[in-house]
Amino acid sequence: MRKIVQRLLNILELVGFSALATLVIATVVALRHLVDTPQPLESILPGTPHIYRWRHGHIFYKTLGNQDAPPLVLLHTLSVGSSSYEMRKVVGALAQKYRVYAPDLLGFGLSDRPKIDYSAETYIDLCHDFLSEVVGQPATLLASGQSCNYAVLVAKRYAETCTGLVLISPWELFGGRQGRGAAFTIPRMRLPQGSPPNPTPPPPLRGVSFLLYSVMSTRLALRYVMARQRSPLQDQISESDVEYLYATTHQFGAEHAPMALLAGKLGIDASRPFDTLQQPVLVIWGARALNNAWSIASKHHMPEHAEMALIQDGGLYVHEEYPAMVVANILEWSEEGKSEEPGSHTDEEEPQPGAEEHLIAYCVKCKKKTPMRDTQQVTMKNGSPAVKGTCSVCGAGQYRIGKI
Repeated sequence: MRKIVQRLLNILELVGFSALATLVIATVVALRHLVDTPQPLESILPGTPHIYRWRHGHIFYKTLGNQDAPPLVLLHTLSVGSSSYEMRKVVGALAQKYRVYAPDLLGFGLSDRPKIDYSAETYIDLCHDFLSEVVGQPATLLASGQSCNYAVLVAKRYAETCTGLVLISPWELFGGRQGRGAAFTIPRMRLPQGSPPNPTPPPPLRGVSFLLYSVMSTRLALRYVMARQRSPLQDQISESDVEYLYATTHQFGAEHAPMALLAGKLGIDASRPFDTLQQPVLVIWGARALNNAWSIASKHHMPEHAEMALIQDGGLYVHEEYPAMVVANILEWSEEGKSEEPGSHTDEEEPQPGAEEHLIAYCVKCKKKTPMRDTQQVTMKNGSPAVKGTCSVCGAGQYRIGKI
């Protein structure tokens, strides 16, 4: 009996020592975070910088492209260290066709980071006001990750401001989790009956949140999450990318919006509005990211005017891994939308007899969409139906989500 008691005491002593050591390490990391804040930060995106004076704070954004070109607004995803830096590899190419607007959302990048009660409606309102007051005309929205939900709801509620949507890796929209990189979660607390909604966290809880944020914003943690979010076929993580994320996470107030995200305050269900959208939609997935999805909507969840593009070997941030392919899909989709407008077809553009019988898919080798041949129905790892075939032009392998 004494041996058992002694063993239990030894275990408790070890647990206590481990907890104390963890607390000491976290405190040291938090102090280091305070010492390193703020870091020098500037946008590396090409274009002209602007400030939009919104009611909750100043919004930094850049514009690029011909002023007479159709407007395209880029909405980066929301995570620790997020900003319009995410769009750096596609913004220049898209500006050849569009008038591109690339804002840093409130609480991220070079925009203000006020200490407010962040919610999904905060970003929906920001997007709507930005379209109305800055863009000033109907625009196409290109959104990534969590921002896809906001873009869908803006398009549904304010249809006059949005002409189309490009959604990249819309995990939350399709009922999945935000990829393999969502390694940090905070349990939501049950409030006593009669408590006011969204109360201000007590000082001890705020302290724990800041300790957690300090750990998540270390270079080691940022590098780890980036590695999990990207395809293993890509090169090693760039140190310049890590340093930029480190700088964005080490600004005054940088913890407010990410902690609201991790606490579940920025989530919103947009699946039903998405089902009934009237605007044309292009959904872009990386095949590796899609195979790791927890759940994915079947074909009946796609709006009538939606199209899906699948890029082989791409991960969650497919627009950073294969920017040329992503841009090619967007421009192809844009041209197809124009060709479908009434009166846009000429005699030379009339489809050839029997062309509608072929399935069309993107060919990596031809770098455009071509008819598929030798098609066969297959099933992806997550249970979704897909079509496998070869390019009728060059013979390269092709892949397309859906059924024959």
